[in-house]
Amino acid sequence: MRLVSRAWWLPFIAAVHFVLPIARAEIDWSDALPPDWSYEAASPQELLPGTVEPGLRRRAIPREPAGSDESQPVGEELDFLTKSFSTRTRENRGPYQFGQPVGGGGFVEVEAYRPPLGLRPRIYRPGTIEFYPWFGVSQSYETNVTLTSSSPQADFYVTPRAGFEIQLGTPDSIYNESYDTIVALRALYEAYADIFFINPSLSAFNERLELSGRIGRAAAIWRPFVAASDLTGSNLLMAELVNRARRIRIQAGVNGEYQFSEATGWNQSFAYFLLEHPEPGYINYAVWRTMQELTYRVFHDMRAVLWAEYRHTRPDMGASGNEVISGLGWAGKPDPRVYTELRVGWDALRLAGSVPGRENLSGIRFNGYTTFDWSPRFRPTIRYDRDYVFNEVDVNDNYVSTLVQLKGEIFLGGNWYVTPYLGCSLQEYETSDRVTFQYRPEIELSYAFGGASEPDKTNVFVKAGYTKSQNLSGPGAPVENFRVSVGGNWKF
Repeated sequence: MRLVSRAWWLPFIAAVHFVLPIARAEIDWSDALPPDWSYEAASPQELLPGTVEPGLRRRAIPREPAGSDESQPVGEELDFLTKSFSTRTRENRGPYQFGQPVGGGGFVEVEAYRPPLGLRPRIYRPGTIEFYPWFGVSQSYETNVTLTSSSPQADFYVTPRAGFEIQLGTPDSIYNESYDTIVALRALYEAYADIFFINPSLSAFNERLELSGRIGRAAAIWRPFVAASDLTGSNLLMAELVNRARRIRIQAGVNGEYQFSEATGWNQSFAYFLLEHPEPGYINYAVWRTMQELTYRVFHDMRAVLWAEYRHTRPDMGASGNEVISGLGWAGKPDPRVYTELRVGWDALRLAGSVPGRENLSGIRFNGYTTFDWSPRFRPTIRYDRDYVFNEVDVNDNYVSTLVQLKGEIFLGGNWYVTPYLGCSLQEYETSDRVTFQYRPEIELSYAFGGASEPDKTNVFVKAGYTKSQNLSGPGAPVENFRVSVGGNWKF
């Protein structure tokens, strides 16, 4: 019997928001965090510059706790198994996760930031032109490289990588005390190779390029972006667990952020996404989307969100589809230790043509994350997402994916970190009536080198993980894989 709609995820998510702060336990260890973790709690009553001294700039009133200057896009994927958590990768993100409104749920000023998903902050160097190169290498062993249910191939492979980041103009940072440029540009490029020992035919060269800009710094800010990648992988925590498929992704768009008053704002985004598979046998598609958000500050740094989104997806095989999604949500800090955002809405799905056995998968959608400063040594994060996904392998057998990810970074003192992770996903298919469950636990131990301003500038790590995919309903054998990696990253 087919499982019913997964609306029961919502009470679970809501419970996490309220139970975690109550369950917080104070732990008094002697070693302190890296110096940049601490911050001054926000004032319970916001002071406006004009009420303190005429002529003061907006930055004279702290709006966000210090600790990181790197704004986190909504829906940004947690890191993958062959890399340390401090090395952000975007290899297997879905088509709608590029270029989401930064910070979400409210106006994001140039000098503000959103909390990092971990304890180790990053601080950009002061200056209007900065260059950040890095390189790294990891050695991995995997028991089922192609993620197949029969005749798994085990192999060793080495992954050398190199890349750089260029920042023109001042970044979005609370640490820019002198001025902010009206125009800024960030460019990131990374290249790496998976070199297999036993099956050299599986080796692949991967690269990605990201360009993001900022125009404005006051009541209106526009953020254009372009992202392109050419990556070969097996897409863990997604349904396409066959072979090491090569995927070319291109995304371009612009996000706009407007502040009407101290309480009200408007965010909008327009984006185009293209997915191509150079190898035959896969489904390619293009997506046009726009999202509009109205925000209202209900209390200090906590905003209610009214949002609506439209998507048009056109695959080269199978029916095209239109989606209109609208709903409510929130974003902000209900407590100085908690940052949370959640958008819940209803997806009215319309697909072209008539397909025998097609089930209408319109229904509840949600996305967001919550991060909680449990103690000076532990910050857990939970991500949640429910979305409609076009199948890359089977024509007209799309699915609704419900994804939950738990990550906790633990500071042991003396530059040692432990990072446990658990990801679970459930896919409900449109025509085959399959229900697939996947989960992936993993754990990483790392040692960070570096100074006080960038404690994760250089690090070494060892990581182990396991993944399994099985059908709860419908035919199909389970797929299992175990992987262990060891490596290091050097940043300059």
